[in-house]
Amino acid sequence: MWCDAECKNSVGVPKWVSLALLVLFAASPVALLACDDDPKVNPAAQPDLTQEIDEDLGDLSDLLDVQETDTESAPTELVFELDSPRDSASTFFDFPFPSDLNTSAQGGPDFVGIDNPRKITQLMGLATSAGDLDGYPALPVAWFRFTGPVAQQDESVVIAASVESPLLLVDVDTSSSERGRLFPVVAHNLTKDYYTATNVLAFAPRPGFVLRPGRTYAFVVRTALGDAEGQPLAVNATFAALAAGQTPSSPRGAEAVALYQPLWETLQTLSIDPSELAGATVFTTANTVAVTAAMGDTILEQYDATIENLAIDPVDGLDHPFYCELHGEMTVPQFQKGSAPFDTEGNFELDADGLPMWQRDETIPVVVTIPRAPMPADGYPLVLYFHGSGGLSNQLVDRGPYFVSHGPTTIGEGPAFVVAQHGFAMAGSAHPVNPERVPGADSLAYLNFNNLKAMRDTFRQGTFEQRLYLEALLRLRIPPATLAACSEATLPTGETDFFFQADEALAMGQSMGGAYTNMVGATEPLIKAVVPTGAGGFWTYFVLETTLLPAGDILPMLMSTTTDLTFMHPLLHMVQSSFDPCEPFNYMPRLGQNPLEGHPVRSVYEPVGPRDSYFPSVIYDAASLAYHHPQAGAVIWNGVQEALALGGLDGVKDYPVSLDAVSVDGTAYTGVLVQFVGDSDGFSDPHDLFAQLEEVKHQYSCFFETFHKTGVAIVPEPAPMDTACEGL
Repeated sequence: MWCDAECKNSVGVPKWVSLALLVLFAASPVALLACDDDPKVNPAAQPDLTQEIDEDLGDLSDLLDVQETDTESAPTELVFELDSPRDSASTFFDFPFPSDLNTSAQGGPDFVGIDNPRKITQLMGLATSAGDLDGYPALPVAWFRFTGPVAQQDESVVIAASVESPLLLVDVDTSSSERGRLFPVVAHNLTKDYYTATNVLAFAPRPGFVLRPGRTYAFVVRTALGDAEGQPLAVNATFAALAAGQTPSSPRGAEAVALYQPLWETLQTLSIDPSELAGATVFTTANTVAVTAAMGDTILEQYDATIENLAIDPVDGLDHPFYCELHGEMTVPQFQKGSAPFDTEGNFELDADGLPMWQRDETIPVVVTIPRAPMPADGYPLVLYFHGSGGLSNQLVDRGPYFVSHGPTTIGEGPAFVVAQHGFAMAGSAHPVNPERVPGADSLAYLNFNNLKAMRDTFRQGTFEQRLYLEALLRLRIPPATLAACSEATLPTGETDFFFQADEALAMGQSMGGAYTNMVGATEPLIKAVVPTGAGGFWTYFVLETTLLPAGDILPMLMSTTTDLTFMHPLLHMVQSSFDPCEPFNYMPRLGQNPLEGHPVRSVYEPVGPRDSYFPSVIYDAASLAYHHPQAGAVIWNGVQEALALGGLDGVKDYPVSLDAVSVDGTAYTGVLVQFVGDSDGFSDPHDLFAQLEEVKHQYSCFFETFHKTGVAIVPEPAPMDTACEGL
């Protein structure tokens, strides 16, 4: 859940909210991100989702109508039907998933066969959204159906990236510099329900491993996996022919031969005999981040946003010791169809070139802070700030620390207070569907229970707006008269207006704003360094791990299954796929480790804490792998080191930290995760490290200042906020 301190004034999540979140599987980065700055929820205005629950679970075998195989007389083997229509639950698993042989028209996953069999209104359209991808998610899940039970798998046990392992995930792309690389995986034996057939094995990369975009991989099952009795798996005749270099007698035989050929070649380099395989599937990942960036690039070419009516805040704009606070407004194009909060529609309408079409304009509030200091010759350096869910445009100013549990935050001591002491201006604005833009909107407005599919484009809309905002800020000229009362802000000789440095920007955001930090940061080339705080991701994994909601107890009942749920469940993975364009884990490696072509290698500082009330530690463990960053400082819990060891990134860096990470092109940069206790005072929530701990404020402000002044970000040893920055 993404939440900030104001949320802590609430008395808890209403029962209807818990039920709704669980019915809908908390299917998005915003679903659980619900409480932030406005805890008000109007139950009367919400749909009665309990009517969607089928009280009679019925006979699942009859519902699925899955044809069983007599396993008493035949050894267990993979079901590998090249020509299966896969258009119903009874046939969907007749061929391994994911496969480039079975895609949507756009090249993405085709979930039609298991698309919402219970006809839950709020889940309508998610399969279509998933199919809009141009490949499979970089957080993939594989499903292999067998003619009988296979060896039981424990999802908590990581299966090593080893040629000896019975389950493999391998890079088979002929143009890949990592061809032959193996990835650690986790596996789970699925139980038949409305969305799953019998004897389906699911496995996936260990959470945190994000596959490269636009690259071809293979999931592989070896005969050594064994059946439930410990006997080696048999080999399906069609698959055996394929592995032997023969063309199966199928209309798709030649297509299958071409698809699998790189796998056989790759296995040869690993000294793995194809005859040892019980089955495999080959698939290509989507270019999700590149697609979002390209959309944004075109929008910036076609549209401009202009900041207007900028003036000193009459309430307390001159009351801050280190900066002056200005309020204004900006008109931005809207691409989501319908009207906020999008009870209907809410998605983009794409033109023939795949670009979102303009629907209307909207005027939103903006806040800008100017340091009480002379403007440098090339303008004030700028930090863009992204507020949390339910937050307001002035959060950069007023999201200061609190000093009692669930208490009010300190007005005027938000992030702008911190960075102004290092010479930075800061800017924030109202994100889509916040209370300033949808009067009366509560903190759950980002997730509309009537129309889940809109969330994907709500986040993309917000990302495009922030890029337009940054462009407008860098064009902005502030007349001296506007800042006349802010007397310490003065102009260099010869300058007639105040402005911001044009060739770089920095960015930070909290909670939901941390997700925006990752998304905007990875797609906007002017952003050179970022600080995502309270920032998680991998939402279907998160919802099952968080203690905030009893999802593990209630979801199985609502989904009509008797098994413990997993993020690898078909319905949960369909939901995850549908929100792939706004999955933060996709954007994390695109900041520094593997930036888009033509983009800078960005430095990243990420502070995290255990007992975060929204993101459990296992999510931060996974995020450390997704960012591909080492850890520095004290080891508060071991999970990060255990996760990083799987990627060869274990070991703790000493302070000061700089140039400790290396991008795929060999560029050194500063990328680091730092653990803090965060709740030793007895009332702070580690989710709020960025506001509560002076040590974090010292580190992120010096991280920004050293990068700006030297081109190399330095993370100093934790210290009080007024400590001088190392390296300057």
